[in-house]
Amino acid sequence: MKRIAVIGTGNMGAPMAQNLAAAGYDVRAFDIVREKMTLLAAHGITACSGHAEAMEDADLVLTMLPTAVEVNDVFDRHTVSHAPEGCLVMDSSTIDLEDARSLHGRAGDSGFGMLDAPVSGGTGGAAAGTLTFMVGGETAALDSARDVLNAMGSRIIHCGGAGMGQAAKMCNNLMLGIQMASVVEGFHLARRVGLDDAKLYEVAYSSSGNCFSLTAFCPVPDVVPASPANRDYEPGFSTDLMLKDMEIALNAAELSGLPLEMAPLAAALYRRFSEAGYGGLDFSAIFRMLEGSGQ
Repeated sequence: MKRIAVIGTGNMGAPMAQNLAAAGYDVRAFDIVREKMTLLAAHGITACSGHAEAMEDADLVLTMLPTAVEVNDVFDRHTVSHAPEGCLVMDSSTIDLEDARSLHGRAGDSGFGMLDAPVSGGTGGAAAGTLTFMVGGETAALDSARDVLNAMGSRIIHCGGAGMGQAAKMCNNLMLGIQMASVVEGFHLARRVGLDDAKLYEVAYSSSGNCFSLTAFCPVPDVVPASPANRDYEPGFSTDLMLKDMEIALNAAELSGLPLEMAPLAAALYRRFSEAGYGGLDFSAIFRMLEGSGQ
């Protein structure tokens, strides 16, 4: 593979495109928000005027878009018309499992290979090229894209067939969202009874309370230097995105007839915070809401 079309150059798509260009790929990018493409040329990326120009002669079309609405629109209105037959389509957005499965079917019908390959690692991992890719699709398709994935990530996990990358992502983020709710309540309880934030962190970090929500997104300031709490909750992963991912998981559970107990409670916290106008803050900022300053 030599030429890659990147559709969606936001907080995740732009650094992913930059790492592909740094690895020697001919990267041609497009985003409907033109301002998001202004810095790409400095990284050797061609900022295109539209989908057709970006996809012309592409070996791989990579989409990194906000929701399934945009993913389906790009595929149905642009990829089918402009990407060359035999091109590999790889979607790294986070979308509903059924949408991912449908996309695989439509891609096959149109003569394209297809991978659903959502990511974990956030904007920091995207910039550093250390993302984890959770991949769903045929082994042959993954093998053909492995070098491309290695240019953007440090771990590539083949989770199974069509849609299984999205299945892994939704289950992982379901756990992350619940973890954050527990971490937030732990710190609130610690403060109420007089335990210092740093001391709770020290104990939890080296004990059974340790988790990614604690170490990477510690919701209290002045404990973990890289935590969004130290930047007034400027997002590494926004509340609205967490809510979207939680709702994807809840929808999948409902469709499969599985009752969930903790996930609806955690999702309700993120929904309340978002509806109060704070959806753009990091998901760890529910700490502020629960202590009263975010209401």
